[in-house]
Amino acid sequence: MQNDKLLADIQSDDKDVRFAAWRAAGDADPSAIAALSKLVDLKDKPGVAKAAREAIITMTHSVGKDTAHPKRAAVNKELLAVATADTSSNAARIHCLRLLSNIAPEASVPALAKLLANADLQEEAIYAIERIPGVASNKALTAAYRPAKDDFKPRILGALGHRRAEDAVPLCLEAMRSTNETIAIAGARAFGRIGKKVATVNWPKTVEPDSILRYADGLRDSGNAADALRVYKTMLARTEEHLQCAAIVGIARMGSPEAAAAIHPMLKNSNARVRITAQQAWRRMAASPSA
Repeated sequence: MQNDKLLADIQSDDKDVRFAAWRAAGDADPSAIAALSKLVDLKDKPGVAKAAREAIITMTHSVGKDTAHPKRAAVNKELLAVATADTSSNAARIHCLRLLSNIAPEASVPALAKLLANADLQEEAIYAIERIPGVASNKALTAAYRPAKDDFKPRILGALGHRRAEDAVPLCLEAMRSTNETIAIAGARAFGRIGKKVATVNWPKTVEPDSILRYADGLRDSGNAADALRVYKTMLARTEEHLQCAAIVGIARMGSPEAAAAIHPMLKNSNARVRITAQQAWRRMAASPSA
């Protein structure tokens, strides 16, 4: 579809013409994104605005599955140009940022990182960066942490945790010492998700047990079985049944004699749910070839 026809049909008064245009937008040249982006915030013509948004979505999805698609780089370039342009409306920038989260390559990270300081766009920008593979994303998120306002720091920590960015561990440990409880808890969550062994962990007083369990899982999965078991045992010593059960499940996945020894006393636990969880874990370990 030629760009002129696409733009004319998107702005048609006939909803069926608009619909057909956006459905066929995948065949259009990516350069049409710039013009379409100027239509996505038309308050007096909501039908046209919707058609423009859908056309950009169609163009993005048409290259989304194939990383070698001949138009993919061009679509990314056009979306990035709209997203980073101060002359674009916030509605258009946000729309393009959401689509960039699906296709943007590592090379786009520096441009996206500049938006982390923009209060209106930072959530969409960090979501896009969070989903882009590669070390550039980790570096950009880490660099954005200290200049960020306190209310955005937990979001940055959350992104680093989701990415399991091991190079962000020092930052997480620093955040865990913060006098701002929200930041301290976010640091603990991120550190737990990353699961990298450190010599000493000073958990915040209000740490969520799930963060400690995630840390134990990370230690276990990275081959630090002895350290993981030590952490799991702190959860076995708690009175809450759901924490004891979670620890049992985590320990059982080790499938080692030490794991079996830790679970064995729980087979006769006075709490029925804990006891049943231990018995089920015991049977799975016994049936496992590695047990």
